Amino acid sequence: MKKQSKRKTCNCLNVTKAKMDLILYEIKQQRKDINDLKQFMNKSKGTISVLMFLAGFIGVFIWGWNYIK
Repeated sequence: MKKQSKRKTCNCLNVTKAKMDLILYEIKQQRKDINDLKQFMNKSKGTISVLMFLAGFIGVFIWGWNYIK
């Protein structure tokens, strides 16, 4: 005779519709947050570029002023 092992079945696959809706809502929310973060990073890159350009322009102006004196 073979000895039968008693296995417990996993209940983790029994996902209710409410749980699935909650998971899908969270995924959509995360996608929205990621897109917002990407847009913010792109704006920040543009702002830093403008600030670096202005700093370079001011540096050249100061260098020129000291050179002329």
